[in-house]
Amino acid sequence: MVAPYVVVLESTKACDLACRHCRAKAIPNRLPGELTIEEIKRLVDDLSSSGVKLFVISGGDALKRDDIFEILEYSSRRITTALSPSGSRINPEVAKKIRDTGVNMVSISIDGPEEIHDQFRGVQGAFKMAIEAVKSLQSAGLPVQINSTISKYNVDRLQELRETIEKLRPVFWDVFMLIPTGRATRDMMVSPAEAEQVMRTIAKWRVEGLNVRMTCAPYLVRVMNEMGITRPLPPDKNYGRRSVSGARGCMAGNGYAFIAYDGTVYPCGFLPTPAGNIRFRKFSQIYDESPVFKLLRDPSKLRGKCGVCEYRSVCGGCRARAFSLTEGLMDEDPFCLYVPRALRVRV
Repeated sequence: MVAPYVVVLESTKACDLACRHCRAKAIPNRLPGELTIEEIKRLVDDLSSSGVKLFVISGGDALKRDDIFEILEYSSRRITTALSPSGSRINPEVAKKIRDTGVNMVSISIDGPEEIHDQFRGVQGAFKMAIEAVKSLQSAGLPVQINSTISKYNVDRLQELRETIEKLRPVFWDVFMLIPTGRATRDMMVSPAEAEQVMRTIAKWRVEGLNVRMTCAPYLVRVMNEMGITRPLPPDKNYGRRSVSGARGCMAGNGYAFIAYDGTVYPCGFLPTPAGNIRFRKFSQIYDESPVFKLLRDPSKLRGKCGVCEYRSVCGGCRARAFSLTEGLMDEDPFCLYVPRALRVRV
């Protein structure tokens, strides 16, 4: 039986923010039909026994659940657990309560200087709340990861974003490339050419020693190879995508899975292709046996240029982005500008 490295749970869709790009299309109040604490505990037991390494509790904002601290405590005793809240409800007292549950890490999103962040998050003062959250968590002794989403709103201000993040001294900085799903639209995306430049900039920062990673940008594997930083891995006979100096191929259904607030299992939160529901079947069985997951794990099923690309086993294109732009789960990713060797015209 195969198991993912990381599983993310959307514990609720409730959130105090109104982010322009919100995958969850979060709303102010909780919805009926959320997984109960008993159902989440059974999920945790299943994940722990099946070999999952990291369980991330997200939302919406998980802190909108009145049972979240009991959930975190139960999970942290059985599996490495991280919390990904909105940052709008964390003060020194809340930070200490989170720490006391045994959580290993908390991630907070910051997308730029104050005016950029507030515009993107849809609430005036969101930046100040995020900064307070980071400082409160750090003061409580919790490791903090900062997540940033790159979009048309901040792509021209990467250096300012870096300076903002560095001042906060997070343990990790994870940069996401926006995918048009949920409330995010295509016109919010950066262009493929801009994405290439973002990846080259971040690869250069990594060489300089900055601890920054990228998500939803599997092409970084290829970019780092082109820059002479790494060499691509050969086809991986082991299960799951391996990291190549902080770059890894699309992990949707292949090392990663997402569970929605109502128990529906997806390859990732940005890929709305359901594989089953944990209310009717164990997650471990869904992940191991679902045709959707099996398809995503087979690079030979990739179509278009992704199917003939020499990087298909270590990149594979972003399946969520390909689906959102083409409606084909295994279609080539139109966001990638690379021309595979097999398609080049020889003169």
